[in-house]
Amino acid sequence: MGQMRRLLLGLLAYGWALQPVVAQQDAQPSAGPFFVALHFAGGTGLVAVGGGYRLAHQRLEPEVLVGYLPAKVAGRAAAVLTLKASYIPFSPRLGHSSWEVSPVAAGGWLSYTTGQQYFLTNNSAGRYRPGYYWWSSAVRVGAFVGPRLTRVGHPGTRHTPRQTLYAELGTNDLYLVSALTNHTLRLTDILTLGAGVKGSW
Repeated sequence: MGQMRRLLLGLLAYGWALQPVVAQQDAQPSAGPFFVALHFAGGTGLVAVGGGYRLAHQRLEPEVLVGYLPAKVAGRAAAVLTLKASYIPFSPRLGHSSWEVSPVAAGGWLSYTTGQQYFLTNNSAGRYRPGYYWWSSAVRVGAFVGPRLTRVGHPGTRHTPRQTLYAELGTNDLYLVSALTNHTLRLTDILTLGAGVKGSW
């Protein structure tokens, strides 16, 4: 009798422990957490492709992008490797439609641009006197905010592809420092504009 009682109590405890997990699974959107991205401008190259994995109930999107800078823009063609993370605090559904809108998403990125014309440090470039440049032309750190529009399927549907269109207004560390030391720069001189699309299945 004592063993039966302990077994029942154990099953009840196990079922109670599973409840949050089941509720969390029911709350998940139809598409999976992996996504691919196609991004334009905004400090990651003229065009970039990549992908990532959604975390924190699909509010956080870390991703990796590989971008391309053509010779007409950079003097010589170059590749841009970017680690980026976006946070979406809320995404209300538009009525009973299959769309969600995120008025403000925010995030940051760290990029590295390849090519002989870019240097990691002033000394590593080998062509400038020590201390001539305090900054790296190859590494940039930036931040952005912007809206998003996401197609998530109708309520209750599962395994529906998820597509997101987004725009990002941002800046980077070099632009901010330049604005602090050069007051002739206008706000539009230190802002970047990017846009893209993400999809998951």
